[in-house]
Amino acid sequence: MRAGVEIVLWCAVLLGLTVVSISSVSPAELAVAGVAAVGGAFAARRTRLAAGASVKGTRGAARAVLSLPRAILRGMAALVAAMARRPTGAMVRRIRLKPGADAHWAGALLAASPDTCVIDVPHDDEVLVHALRPGAGPVEEAVARPDVAQ
Repeated sequence: MRAGVEIVLWCAVLLGLTVVSISSVSPAELAVAGVAAVGGAFAARRTRLAAGASVKGTRGAARAVLSLPRAILRGMAALVAAMARRPTGAMVRRIRLKPGADAHWAGALLAASPDTCVIDVPHDDEVLVHALRPGAGPVEEAVARPDVAQ
């Protein structure tokens, strides 16, 4: 059951990316994209199994994904401002994650913002980032422990 769900999700993502990339979708192009998505989905699952990767620690993931568009817009504004003048609030910070959150997916979401660069993931509950702004962004607020000073 779980394998089937994973393959269907991969197919949906791959087919969606292909359809978005094509300017006008004909039935033949849709068929080719579907066959390629199925093949890519099986390859992605086999690769994940071979690497031993698994999804774990999803606490705060939904809130972090939902706040990602706002974080990207805010990050782009900070990046444009940094290009116009020298950034004054840039810093390296250690972000302690909420219990139950995984540093790998949290790091990927933190790195998606243009003004944040993940430098290291030293532990499963911690991410080291370089940020152009001193305050926490929307994704950081979703995944970081509120009680730990950074």
